[in-house]
Amino acid sequence: MSEISKNKKYGFTMIELIVVIAVFLFIIGAAINIFLSIVQSQKNVLAQQQILSQISYAEEYMSKALRMAKTEELENCLIDSQNNDHQGYIYLLTRYNQAYKGIKFLNQTETNPSTGNGVCQEFYIDNGILWDVKDGGQPVALTSSGLTINSARFVINGDINYQNCGEGGTIYCGASNNDSVQPRVTILLSVTIPGSSCANDSQCGSGQTCSSGKCTLNRTIQTTISQRNLNAK
Repeated sequence: MSEISKNKKYGFTMIELIVVIAVFLFIIGAAINIFLSIVQSQKNVLAQQQILSQISYAEEYMSKALRMAKTEELENCLIDSQNNDHQGYIYLLTRYNQAYKGIKFLNQTETNPSTGNGVCQEFYIDNGILWDVKDGGQPVALTSSGLTINSARFVINGDINYQNCGEGGTIYCGASNNDSVQPRVTILLSVTIPGSSCANDSQCGSGQTCSSGKCTLNRTIQTTISQRNLNAK
């Protein structure tokens, strides 16, 4: 058998080579897409975990401070928007806009060096960020701009309907040592966690929606804190 005949018997035609290369490139392309998808999903998961850790830190920080609230006597801390000083109060809800967006209290674990009293502290929500301010100083952000707080409210389960708290009229606006139940503060946060870029919901993961070109995950977080010292009658 001649050398030419052997080549015809055992060689590959140009069409066969093109088909094999095309299949190979298709498999490689599919593998790369799967790999990139896994990497992007992992990035989203890590970003969400970081932001949820941020929320957990903020909740823990607020919980520790709110548990150590003390009754105001003459410290001039729990003053509402109408300049009323609520002596005998433990907590005062502030920044009313359809719901209370802030809470003010005296933190007995810290001391104001100029007065020797407990630190007058307030937590509040503004422009989607949770803030902490002490003794009327510079506010400190407890959450970053990467996390958007869509709505928030502070609620106290006191049983006295205060008539003149200056913030929201005849609805609960604080807790005092005259209440018949131990004061408990409930914090409700609705947050949006941004993810990867998208064009529609089908490009986002489970529980996510495509909003403003980003896959977003919405979460509602609720925490209830009870004051450490017994103040109820």
